[in-house]
Amino acid sequence: MIKALLRSLLLLSVLGVLATLLYGSYRLLRDTNLAVPSLFRPVQAKRVLIDMDGYRMVQTENGRTAWSITARTAELFDTRDAVLRDLEIVLYYPDGRTAALLADEGSMNTVSGDASVQRGAREVRIVTSDGYLMTTDFLLWKAVNRVVRTTSSFRVLGKEIFLEGVGMTANADLRKVVVEKNVKAILQE
Repeated sequence: MIKALLRSLLLLSVLGVLATLLYGSYRLLRDTNLAVPSLFRPVQAKRVLIDMDGYRMVQTENGRTAWSITARTAELFDTRDAVLRDLEIVLYYPDGRTAALLADEGSMNTVSGDASVQRGAREVRIVTSDGYLMTTDFLLWKAVNRVVRTTSSFRVLGKEIFLEGVGMTANADLRKVVVEKNVKAILQE
């Protein structure tokens, strides 16, 4: 019986010390902002807001369509990014010319219109209304200045030129092209 009484007193003493430590810690830290290290925070994953068949976005400038994006399917995320499949970006120039960027898949920032597209079953293609065709495996599109860029190998075929190389920056109408390396050009009359 004395052993049971001593055990109970010991247990009450331990509980009392723990309660005092907890209350003291609370009083000491109650107005302190403790940031949880990033290692222990849950990973913030992108959430799909909308998953749709058929997607179209149009950008206008001064009442005129500047460019449009259409896709067979689209997933729109809470980060304002979209994953697009079977997509086409068409650029409209004031003089009536057009350039169409075609890809099997890509992602786009829905605020800026910037996109990155990559090869699926077919190569990424740019087709212009004045007869140029460009093919590559990967392409970045900057909407604000209508520039495309790739670090991959590419080919451009036109009525008067065949051009290939690795790495390229160009206006989307392919009238101005800067090639990084391994340039090969054949001019035809």
